[in-house]
Amino acid sequence: MSSQRSMTFWLSIPLVIIAGAWTVFHIIWNIAGQTADDYWGIALLILFALALILAFVQYAQERSTLQPTPAEGRFPEPAIAKFFLGSTGASELWFVLRMSVGAQWFLAGWEKVIAPSVWGTSGVAIKGFVAGALAQTSGAHASVQGWYAWFLQHIVLPNAGFFSFIITWGEVAVGLGVLFGVLTGIAAGFGVLMNLNYLLAGTVSINPVLGMFGLFLVFSWRVCGWIGLDRVLLPAIGLPWKPGTWFHAPEPPRQAPRPPRTAVPSA
Repeated sequence: MSSQRSMTFWLSIPLVIIAGAWTVFHIIWNIAGQTADDYWGIALLILFALALILAFVQYAQERSTLQPTPAEGRFPEPAIAKFFLGSTGASELWFVLRMSVGAQWFLAGWEKVIAPSVWGTSGVAIKGFVAGALAQTSGAHASVQGWYAWFLQHIVLPNAGFFSFIITWGEVAVGLGVLFGVLTGIAAGFGVLMNLNYLLAGTVSINPVLGMFGLFLVFSWRVCGWIGLDRVLLPAIGLPWKPGTWFHAPEPPRQAPRPPRTAVPSA
């Protein structure tokens, strides 16, 4: 059993290296303004399929140790959910998915950073985006709901410069957080929030797919950033009901017990 686990571990190492290196190349390729296809999308799809196969192999090996116990309560977590959402054995799978989600968010934000005349504090792009969304509010089956149109017209439009700044640097921050595995679940959650807002504004594009991938990262927040900075951050920060090492007061040193006193015999 241990030899099989060792084999899946060593097989996953080149997979992670290739996915990470290809993603770095893809980001540099796009920042440099190259338009030729670098086959990054199809490469990550193949790597994801291989990582999924390796994950299921390791799940089959660890399944017996992941079975729910009576102490887990009335609704115990299934073994497959324990493995994929809470076990480091699935971290390679989530790493490949992170490279896809993180790179797309970062590049989307970078395109806005280098276009300050459109995405700067003037809010030109946001005003055009809102105008396009408001045009989809009419008809029997409007693409944009009335309550969201009110939000765009009365909240977003008067503060277009502020929302332009938030969206631009929010996309960059989400991309970097997911790529480097820094509070990955929270970063992916903000990404899903932006995907939802784009969908509510009538923009489909890649938002449904990217939002679905982001939700998987949110659900697997405990381990999706294990191959990243979350490996150190999560144990250090901890949870509200389980403080980490940064917020846990050190225990006072225990004093050695004193030897019992013996009575001195009287003369």
